[in-house]
Amino acid sequence: MRTIDAEKNKRIRVALLELLKTEYPGSLDLRVLQFSLDNLGYPLPEDALSAQLKYLEEKGYVRLQMRKGYGFEISFAALTADGWDLLDGHKNEKGIDEAL
Repeated sequence: MRTIDAEKNKRIRVALLELLKTEYPGSLDLRVLQFSLDNLGYPLPEDALSAQLKYLEEKGYVRLQMRKGYGFEISFAALTADGWDLLDGHKNEKGIDEAL
């Protein structure tokens, strides 16, 4: 079971990076990102999405940001240049799908 979870995590991370690549150098609202993952067949609760993004942020592939509005906050994620290099195969990462 652990191997299946590890493989699923890798694929989710690739999907996140690919989705963020479409907006580079801009960012995506985390709710839009969550909806997009759901449409790709990777439904994730908010806390699981946050954990995946935090992992990618700690690796330097994603930048997370909070923006304040009129009485509310919106979370955004953006792909970094290192994240793009990973997708293009210029870097290797064991925690991300090797199928890149």
